[in-house]
Parts: sequence; structure tokens; C-alpha cells
Amino acid sequence: MAGQGGLNQHRVTVRDDLVGCPDCGRLHRVRELPRGGRAVCTRCGALLYRHVAGGPSHALPMALTALLLLGLIAVNPLMAVHIQGNDRAGLVTTGIEALADQGMWPLSLLVGLLVLGAPLARVAGVIAVMLRLRGGRPPQSLRATARLFALTESLRPWAMLDVFLLGLLVGYSKLHGFANAELLTGGLALGGYVLAISAMDQGLDRRALWSAIDQSPVGQGPAEPALPPRHWVACSVCQRVHGHDHGPAPQRCTRCGSRLHAREPDSLGRTTALVTTSAILYVPANLLPVMTVVNFGQGDPSTILGGVGELAGSGMWPLALLVFVASIAVPLLKLGGLAWFVIAAWRGSSARLQGRTRLYRFIDAIGRWSNVDVFMIAILTALVQFGAVASVRADAGAIAFAAVVILTMLASHIFDPRVMWDRADGVRHD
Repeated sequence: MAGQGGLNQHRVTVRDDLVGCPDCGRLHRVRELPRGGRAVCTRCGALLYRHVAGGPSHALPMALTALLLLGLIAVNPLMAVHIQGNDRAGLVTTGIEALADQGMWPLSLLVGLLVLGAPLARVAGVIAVMLRLRGGRPPQSLRATARLFALTESLRPWAMLDVFLLGLLVGYSKLHGFANAELLTGGLALGGYVLAISAMDQGLDRRALWSAIDQSPVGQGPAEPALPPRHWVACSVCQRVHGHDHGPAPQRCTRCGSRLHAREPDSLGRTTALVTTSAILYVPANLLPVMTVVNFGQGDPSTILGGVGELAGSGMWPLALLVFVASIAVPLLKLGGLAWFVIAAWRGSSARLQGRTRLYRFIDAIGRWSNVDVFMIAILTALVQFGAVASVRADAGAIAFAAVVILTMLASHIFDPRVMWDRADGVRHD
């Protein structure tokens, strides 16, 4: 089997018949799944893998469609605004440039990376990997292909054009009442991209793809608890289980080359630092204005909560509720939840372990959606620039809020939920 052999001058065996739960650490034996089936952890309920019909290249058509739509998004205006006989249309890049012109370069750089850099790199990477595997032939360079797929997987939560689409719709609603706005070709292409990328993700059988990369056996099936090797460590990127009986633990995964750790190094300490910093920044993020709307020379600074009130006052209650949940409730839930996880792990508490783990999965999944306000500000600063008649500028609160979102995303990524289970069982890996 590809990838087996010695590392660090001692024998390391790889166990592709086993899969380790990423949330609680339990090992399961891999068995065959029916088409469309899902294997879940028997202890915490985490999804281990699923069986997608069609083989590793099944998602290729949707990935190519997404790449084509990305090109349309880049060169076509998203939306046009008409105020007092003045017209203005904006591209994705227009908002990035407008933020930079206002001196908000950290926000400009962040928006550029999340809505252009990460989506393009991820889609291009997925296409390259699947083309190398097309026809069932092994890739010429195992390590390069594995590392490329690992990179695309790491970019998945940071490619945020779906969140940007929601920000576009919120911006469209905010313009209602003092301007006429219409979605253009780029906005329609953005909606199509979100549908295509969702279909691509649903069609990606990640376990089958990793197995195809090095031609290891693909066991798809209802997972069963397994007896672990004497010493073992699962790769956090490709999920390969490495076992060793003697000597030091292997340093790198034999398949994707990622560093191997029994648990995320200093997970609790680093998470504590990030959560504390985020909690401090959460205060100015909500007290300081995130943007100022100028109408006929009169400035009207707006905080996040003030923006929710404006939407509600305009009768847009569903949208106001959505923005409140994404921009106020979710960051609070992330801060409170992560603090609870860290404190419970330090104490070695076994209370509500399954509930805590489910909450962790929820927090890790929804945290990215808090960026909706950041993207809405970028869109409005691009479109509403009509001098004294009407203009929008970003304010310091937007940078503080963006920092809260990014830091809490990093905290949930760095936090290793397996530590909660280890500490509850009296096991320490640090």
C-alpha cells in the first residue's frame, strides 16, 4: 500500500481500515456504506464520512461551472444604484478599492482575500486534483496532489462568497427608501456560483478522493468501534490513522505530509488567548459606528445594533432578525460557548459532554456568517458615492467587528474538542 514504511527510523503502519473521530477521538473500523449513506461516531455523533455515488470526479462539472461563474462575477457589475439622476454600478473589486481609498486597508485586504482569493484558489485546486485523478489513474506526484487537496480543504471555511451574497441582499434592502437599486449580471452570477459550489461540496466524497490519491482501499460503511493499535495518531487533514508500537511517534502523515499531533498543540491556552482578545474587541465593535451614511451633507453614523433597528423600522423584520442573529447573537454565542468549553476542559468536567460537542460543531459551522455586516459595508461604500447628495464610508467599528469574527473563527479552529473528552477521562496529552 502506498505511503507505508518507516518514519523517524522506526516502523510506522498506516491503518486505512480505521478512522478516528475528529471531535471525540474514538477509533472506528471502516466498513461498506450503501449509496448515499453516512457513517457517524458511536460516541459523539460526529460525521465520519459519507458515500457519494459517482467516484472522486463526480463533482468536477460543478467545480468547472463554479470557476466559469467566478469569471463572470469578477468582470460584471453586481448591482447598480440610481439617486437623484445619478447612476453608479459596482464590481466585487469596487468595494475593495473604495475601502482602501478611505484608509480602511485592513478591511480592504480581508474582503479581497475572503471573496476573491480564497474562492478562486479553492475551486482551482479542487479542479486540478480531480483532473489528476480522472480515469482512475494515480497522479504522477502523490505528495503534491495530496498537499494541494489538503490546501483546498483548509480554504473551505474562508471562501465566503455565499456570505457575500447575503451581504449583497442586505445592502440592497438598506438602499430601499432613499435610492433605486437593481441587481445586475454579476449579482445573478453570484447566486449561480453559490448553488454550483454547494452542489460541488455535496458531490465530493472526501474519503474516496483521499483513497484514490494513493490507491489505498476505500472502505465505506457504517463505522464500528475498533481496537486501536498500541500507539496511534490520526492525521487531522486526511484522517489517515498511523500506528506504531515502539519508538517516537511519527512526525508527518505518510499520505498528505501534514504534521501529526495526538491533539492540537496547546489548544486550551491558544483558544483562551483568542477568546479573551475577541471579548475585549467585542465592546468597541458594538459601541463604535461601523459606517456613516451621508444624505445631503448630513452624516448619520450607524452601529451594528442601529442597523438592525433601521431594518426593523422599515418593516423588514425577517432581514432585521437575520442580521441580528448573524452579527450580534452568533458572536456572543461563539464567545460564551468557547469560554464554556475551555473552562470545562481545564476542570476535567464530564457534564454534558455530548451536548458541548454538538454545540462546538454548530459554532464552528456558523461563525463565518457573522461577516455579513462586513461585506454589506464593502458593497455600500462601493455603490453609494455621490458626493454631498449621498455617500457611505466605513468607520472604526467595522475593523473591530471584523477582528472579532476572524479571531473567533480561528479560536474554534484551534480548539480541539477531543481535549474535553480526554480531560473528562483523566487523560492529558500536553
